[in-house]
Amino acid sequence: MTTRVTDQGGINGDLFDDGVNDYVRKVIVGECSQGITYIKIEYVRDGVVVEQEHGKKTGTQTQAEFEVNHPDEYITLIWGTIRDDYISESRIINIEDLDGLDLEELNPPLENFTIQTSRMDENPRSKFGVSELQLKTSCGRTSQVFGSPGLLSKAFKLKGKNGTKLVGLHGRFGDFLCSIGAHFIFVSGAFKQVKPHGGIVGDAWDDGVYDCVRKVRVGEDADRVTSVEFVYSNGDQLITYCHGKKLQERKEFVLDYENDEYIKSIEGFYDRYGFISSLTFKTSKDRDSEVFGKPNGTKFVIMAKGFDKLVGFRGRSYGNRVTSLGANFAVVVAPPVKKLEAKGGDPGCEEWDDGIHEGVYKIIVSREHSVVKAVKFEYVNGYADGQYQTVNGNDHVKIIPGDDIKEFKLCLGDEYITSVEGHYGQRLRLSGMARELIELIGFKYITMLKFKTNKGITYEALGNEEEDHEYVGESFVLGMEGHKIVGFHGKFAFDTVHQIGVYVKPIDNP
Repeated sequence: MTTRVTDQGGINGDLFDDGVNDYVRKVIVGECSQGITYIKIEYVRDGVVVEQEHGKKTGTQTQAEFEVNHPDEYITLIWGTIRDDYISESRIINIEDLDGLDLEELNPPLENFTIQTSRMDENPRSKFGVSELQLKTSCGRTSQVFGSPGLLSKAFKLKGKNGTKLVGLHGRFGDFLCSIGAHFIFVSGAFKQVKPHGGIVGDAWDDGVYDCVRKVRVGEDADRVTSVEFVYSNGDQLITYCHGKKLQERKEFVLDYENDEYIKSIEGFYDRYGFISSLTFKTSKDRDSEVFGKPNGTKFVIMAKGFDKLVGFRGRSYGNRVTSLGANFAVVVAPPVKKLEAKGGDPGCEEWDDGIHEGVYKIIVSREHSVVKAVKFEYVNGYADGQYQTVNGNDHVKIIPGDDIKEFKLCLGDEYITSVEGHYGQRLRLSGMARELIELIGFKYITMLKFKTNKGITYEALGNEEEDHEYVGESFVLGMEGHKIVGFHGKFAFDTVHQIGVYVKPIDNP
């Protein structure tokens, strides 16, 4: 879900909005004694580096940059201060604000200010500007503090909810950076994004993630899709977004959301110019919408294996055309599938979820210091053209070359996982004070992990290979009698998987 955080600072200057991008790669900041004069951001959007610049380099005394090591980290928070002691190049201070200040210590000195005896501005934000900025990442790393505090400064923070990353900035600029706001996007693995299909021109947009899609409205003109409008619901709240040609009559497709009908996939075409030429929406009730537009050009399908329910749209628009369309999907747990609670140590700060599949084909486990660092799975999703169709799960924690890795492959077609045995806590050969210290700190990691199959085989990813190791903590078993495991989920933090859970389905259920 995309969150737009209101800008902080003044109301002077020109508006800017970088929109929603995939991630931020680098931030470059120009500063002088009066604050932030200039900001340049390198985004990545659909694999292409996009640069945006705001402010004026003229008068910039120093320039510094902060680079983000994506995908291993991303920006989660912007801290800053705003100052209200200047308007453009002049500096104005209210006489009431001098109360209690040591006038001899002012820097710059008092004669550099224009003193006003009353607050003349109708809107006090007319004289604010950004004086300091600092960035914080998902790894706990912080940038230097850019800029310098003003005579009268007030701190602010820009952040989304837990599990969000910075994907865009907006605000105002003149001779200085007058205000700054942000776009954050939900990055939890419990949802899956499908990148837009179509052209690469136009402004990117992302409606976010909602409970359901209630209506779709599509505008057509000259055999192309010229606009799309979506009505979402979050609880009792209705949210509508429109992209493309404004003030246009649109055809409507209404979902039976009260009976849990949702969009499962979209079929469409885009022409040789990169414009969407047709769209057809397919639902969980095996119902298709009419064909909006005329099929022409390259065919595409928008769906996510293991994530059935479409819960938000994303894409691009250029002028009066829709140039690309993608979507955000969520897992739908419908009987007979059941989701078993994740087990493990510290809760972790981010969820991961591979969704629901037909079975598991490959298991990859990365180990470090006798604990599980990362897990990755490959799933079976059908049989076609004489071979099994497989799909990779997400990289919950990145597995890098050189890691201590164990990899297992199941026999396609007749082998499946029936249970997962694990342990979380500490695996120790310590005694006395050292053991007491570890137990007092309370570190808890996954220290043992085994996968058992219907063939009587146990794949031991991390276990008691050495008998002199002792397990301290709690053991768990994930699985249900008469069921097979068809997906994994859990939580991770600080480059380590902390919890693991499963989806199960009856063995005799197709």
